[in-house]
Amino acid sequence: LDRVPNDLSVVGGLVTEEFQTPLSHVNVLSQNRGTPNMGLRGATTNAALRALDGQWVRLEVGAFAWSIRAATGEEADAFWEAHKPAAVAVPRLDTTVTGLRDIEDLVAADGGDLRAAIKAAIPAFGGKAAHFSVLARVPEANAPEAFAIPVAWYAQFMAQNGFDARIEAMLADPAFNDDPAVRDAQLEALREDMGDAPVDETFQAALRAKLDAEFPNRSMRFRSSTNAEDLDGFTGAGLYTSKTGDAGDWEDTLDAIRDVWASVWSFRAFEERAWRSIDHRAVGMALLVHPNFPDEDANGVALTANPFDPSGLEPGVYVNVQVGEASVVQPEDGATTDQFVYHHALPGQPVVYLTRSSLAPGGVLSTAQIHTLGAALDAVHRRFAPAYGAERGAWYAMDVEFKFDDGALVIKQARPHPGRGRTP
Repeated sequence: LDRVPNDLSVVGGLVTEEFQTPLSHVNVLSQNRGTPNMGLRGATTNAALRALDGQWVRLEVGAFAWSIRAATGEEADAFWEAHKPAAVAVPRLDTTVTGLRDIEDLVAADGGDLRAAIKAAIPAFGGKAAHFSVLARVPEANAPEAFAIPVAWYAQFMAQNGFDARIEAMLADPAFNDDPAVRDAQLEALREDMGDAPVDETFQAALRAKLDAEFPNRSMRFRSSTNAEDLDGFTGAGLYTSKTGDAGDWEDTLDAIRDVWASVWSFRAFEERAWRSIDHRAVGMALLVHPNFPDEDANGVALTANPFDPSGLEPGVYVNVQVGEASVVQPEDGATTDQFVYHHALPGQPVVYLTRSSLAPGGVLSTAQIHTLGAALDAVHRRFAPAYGAERGAWYAMDVEFKFDDGALVIKQARPHPGRGRTP
């Protein structure tokens, strides 16, 4: 491809003429899938690639070299059998928990086995909310006040409206399984019907009481938190949807919830789960809920370790940040971001810029903001280390999303990076 796409279904490999950032959406997907992903100048006119257009090929990509040659269909089949990714066993859903729970109460994060505590919360509240529960106890992160809607209400919504039976019929249909176009159309129809289906009155009453009491007149963000994302070994990055509900429009709030629930059955999520042999019927959607940030000064993603230095001799954090609400992982065509490594632990705390923002050429963050962000990322790194820190000498990082809102840092997500335990 000539440009970096904002999304990409499962493919055997990717070559982009335009270079990518370490946390670009397709790069995270490729790393999660274990498929080669290469940036190559002049790729669309490269003679070696063009000569093999339309053929099976064997592409090998290293850090500094690559090779490609023609291959046979038999070689492709043999390679697939030998390299098919291991099946991901998602945590079994817990639908016994029905109460709306403050985020700090999801994970018993004080003492004991942190990794086990996170895993224990995922069956009822999903991976995103479980990790957020730990993040909320990191003062430097300044995580927003939040609560979680357990997966039980999604399960009830699916059962009450007959969607469970409909999914069973779809999964048993040969046309659905054999034809991606049929699959896409049927999944789209399912999502549309989910968007119009009634929501349980008991759940509505409980949610309305919670919002009125603790978040009056606040626009709220409803974020996906399935048991098939933010797992150790499977991030599910970008597979599911988050939506904002209008504080003054209850139907808009319900629409937001239904849209997030329905995103379990997006084509891209379905295909990604199929790639990892995940049982679709075992997946359920809890919700992480917190106030919306409509007018942030900057937003970004970061790694709590330096991805360009697996040796650990040049410790730092990697940051990709953009002004306002402009996306960093799915940018508009031609837009570039501030991309830098901040060596906050070294004397002088140097900042090494890789690219500059096309929307803020003078820099998105001030020196003081970079320092605040670095200290927070270091605190997040240390907090999750008991759960995900690799063995001595190996590389480990948390993948973090953050905002600066009215000058203040807010970290809104932290999950284990898929490169954990191996050089990136």
